[in-house]
Amino acid sequence: MDIAHWAAAHRRSILSLFLFLALAGALTVFKLPVALFPHVNFPRIAINVEAGDRPAGQMVIAVTRKIEQAVRPVPDVVSIRSVSSRGSAEASVNFAWGSDMSAALLQVESAIN
Repeated sequence: MDIAHWAAAHRRSILSLFLFLALAGALTVFKLPVALFPHVNFPRIAINVEAGDRPAGQMVIAVTRKIEQAVRPVPDVVSIRSVSSRGSAEASVNFAWGSDMSAALLQVESAIN
C-alpha cells in the first residue's frame, strides 16, 4: 500500500490533526508576548562609591581594588567590571544565570561592609 492509498484511508484523522494544530496555533498567537525589546532582568549588581575629590589613581588603589577583592569570593560571581574616575568608582558584579539575586545582594553588601 503506497502513501496515497494510506492517506485516502485515513483522511478524517489527517484532517482532524491539521484542524487541531491550526486551532492550537491560533490560540497561542494571542498569548505570546511581542515587543521590540523584551523585558530581561540581568543578574547584575552595580556598586557606586563617591569619595570627594580624590584623583583617579588614588581611587583605584584605595577604593576600587578593595571592593573587587571583597566581592570576588561571593558565590556565583562570574565577572567584575569596574570604572574609576576622579572622586567616584563604579563596579558591576555579574552573577550566573539563575542565581538568587536577593541572597547575592545581601552577600555583596556584607562583603563590602
